[in-house]
Amino acid sequence: MAPVKILIMRHAEKPGDQADPNLSPEGQDRAKALVTWYPETFGPPDFIFAAAISKHSERPVQTVQPLADALGRELYTPYADENYAALAEALLSERKFDGGTILICWHHGHIPGLMQALGAPEGSYPDPWVPTVFNLVLVADFRDGVPTVSDVSEPF
Repeated sequence: MAPVKILIMRHAEKPGDQADPNLSPEGQDRAKALVTWYPETFGPPDFIFAAAISKHSERPVQTVQPLADALGRELYTPYADENYAALAEALLSERKFDGGTILICWHHGHIPGLMQALGAPEGSYPDPWVPTVFNLVLVADFRDGVPTVSDVSEPF
């Protein structure tokens, strides 16, 4: 068995200074807007994951921490950005995720690899992810074994 649904999003907007690991003011606004939009659109997730904080970026955590706080959910960050395959393996094999809805916030460069690791059919997700896109949510439905992928754009 597997989760029923896995939603994958990129972190919110980053500042112009590439050395700054934080969200830009626009990114902070997006993270705040997710607090109401996400549950209204998809319902509350059972688990929320973000790429682990590194010296280069705290943006995935900063993007979904307000949502996790508002929902009273733990934010799981045990996997570094490049360890997306280990995250996918855990989600698809550990019983605690069976039948659940999972939200993942990651860095755009590894989202295609994450989608592949989750078994998403090639061509059903952006590869490569367009670097200027911050508002796309990929929805992988696992009702028939192989995920069916659709996408939803955040309206902000």
